[in-house]
Amino acid sequence: MEVTEVQSKSQLRKFLNVPGIIYPKDSRYVRPLNFHMKMMLGKVPKKNKHLLLATNKEGKPVARIGFKTHTHKDKKYLHFGFFECHKDAKEAPKLFFNWAKEKYPNLTIRGPYHFRMEDPYVGILVEGFDRDPFFLMPYNPEYYDHYLQSAGLTQLMDLFTYELDQELGAEAILPHSNKASENGVSIRNLNMNHVRKEAESIARIFNEALSRNWGFEEFEEAQINEMVSLLKTFIDPRVVQFAVKDGKDIGCLLMIPNYNPILKGHSGRITPSLIFKFLTKRRKMTGIRGYALGVLSEYHGLGVGSLLTTSMFETGGKAGYRKGEISWVLANNGPMNELSKAMGGKHNKVYRVYELGKQ
Repeated sequence: MEVTEVQSKSQLRKFLNVPGIIYPKDSRYVRPLNFHMKMMLGKVPKKNKHLLLATNKEGKPVARIGFKTHTHKDKKYLHFGFFECHKDAKEAPKLFFNWAKEKYPNLTIRGPYHFRMEDPYVGILVEGFDRDPFFLMPYNPEYYDHYLQSAGLTQLMDLFTYELDQELGAEAILPHSNKASENGVSIRNLNMNHVRKEAESIARIFNEALSRNWGFEEFEEAQINEMVSLLKTFIDPRVVQFAVKDGKDIGCLLMIPNYNPILKGHSGRITPSLIFKFLTKRRKMTGIRGYALGVLSEYHGLGVGSLLTTSMFETGGKAGYRKGEISWVLANNGPMNELSKAMGGKHNKVYRVYELGKQ
């Protein structure tokens, strides 16, 4: 087996096409759109970013991975992501991480991220293989966890998801929701006429509200720009809601329709048939994903999160959404895990983030 670094467009195409040799057509895996993958990859090759491709003795690609140095709050790590590996290439992860340790011996390796923890497709699925993935969430073979641990990586943090049924409602949190209303908190929907302004408000809320969460990194200009694209293309404004008090946005609940049933079977390519399906079925989706909930710390204890949640159940039901998933919640985030259960959430999947200590 040989490991090479991607340097050309032809190698990048092979890198992008690795999932095609791993996942059968009847798999639950849904291939991300190629243009989105390229957007997350960014410009390559680059001094601090490396895409590696493993080929077998016949010269056929059998595994891939990406590495990127990452600095946040004066701490520097080597993040890895975009990992895919054929079952017969169990030595590939060891070769990949040996390459990374040799090149960056003083950096701890973490991931999979693409290349930040707040980016889509974070983690490796380790529980819940009998469930379909929701939009922008990963799916992978069961052996990935074993292969990564065999390469020396250890569990760093688990991410939980919860399955929701709209008909169950959120009766258990109604008293907290009513408290927020009594304290003058109201709800408004996303305004598509001012998407940039709305994205900046979301970033402001999440940057403060989630700042104490393990691994969270602030939304900066590049992430706000990506959010604007996301809002314009994939968001249903009916299910992005803000909590408002005294004319100020103090909380936000961001939901994303589950587009995976539309994307599945198109191999990551934007085709005329995919565009037609997207345009004709996007308002008929019945699945929805809870992407993020944040409330400014000054307003904790008023029931703002509960008000956003109960409002979303009502709004989502009217919009035709019946099934949902909260994805994801940090394993050590007790309040959010309890809130997820209180609204009828059923724990259904676990995704794992790994670490490999520096030499």
